[in-house]
Amino acid sequence: MNTEGAEILHEAHSLITGARHEQYDHPSEDYRKVVDIFYGLTGVRLTVHEALSFMLAVKMARLRTATERGEWHHDSLVDAIGYLGCMNMVQQR
Repeated sequence: MNTEGAEILHEAHSLITGARHEQYDHPSEDYRKVVDIFYGLTGVRLTVHEALSFMLAVKMARLRTATERGEWHHDSLVDAIGYLGCMNMVQQR
């Protein structure tokens, strides 16, 4: 099995369980704040999963724009994987 490229999973894992986790708290608490702020701005009440899905959509849009330009944005890919990991962390809690 070829695992070349899979190290990006470790990179995303270290971001969501390391310094960012310590700085911003568990995604359940962090994204409850996002939900409250988004509601205050728009009057639309999202769930935590929807807020994380929205952030994933932002990263996917950025990746699409980059690839349309023949570019690649490693950071956006790492962040997208990280948001998927955060969704799992919320679900497991």
